[in-house]
Amino acid sequence: MNFKFKLSRRLAIALALSLGCKLGTTGPEGGFLYRIDVAPTRIALVPSQSAPLTVVAFSSKTDSASLVLVQASLQWSTTGGTVSNNGMLGGVRYITYSAPAQPGTYALIVTTVTGWPADTANVTVTATPSPVSVVSMTPGSANLALGDTATLRAALTDASGNTLFGRPIEWSTSDAGVATVLATGFVRAMGPGTVTITASTEGRSGTAVITVPQ
Repeated sequence: MNFKFKLSRRLAIALALSLGCKLGTTGPEGGFLYRIDVAPTRIALVPSQSAPLTVVAFSSKTDSASLVLVQASLQWSTTGGTVSNNGMLGGVRYITYSAPAQPGTYALIVTTVTGWPADTANVTVTATPSPVSVVSMTPGSANLALGDTATLRAALTDASGNTLFGRPIEWSTSDAGVATVLATGFVRAMGPGTVTITASTEGRSGTAVITVPQ
């Protein structure tokens, strides 16, 4: 290998690294794209079922202690199924994954044009729906002033920790005089006291405690 070839090769590598850094810089001045997060990261679906996911990107000037939410140019690919882009709001990108007709295990990969950083959602497609094992409520508790409202969310997972979608959820309140709840998880404070809001499906339930001060 002669000197000219070595030099040109080094220049090409330096140029590639320079372009990569430039494409990855989306945050504050001097920052770089530090991390991409896809949620949820584990999903169980039946053939042709769809699931909503969110994608966020963070930049940093130094490390994970200085992360800033940014609007990055992202791209995605999948080993099976399709992905549609539903737009971005407040730095959060919303996408929909549609499972293929064939059962199996698939991956949804989200990355930048440079290929780094990246994150992956693992999708398990089964011929029959996975049973619900756990119902998790978010938030698990809240204090609401009289007349205030909040929206509770119930996340369903199977025994393997995969997030489930498309299951009917029944919402109930232990005391409608303190707080009411709609079929969407929308809660309204009606009077002073403490109330338990319950979300139930397939014999499993999760709860959230709402306190309305005097």
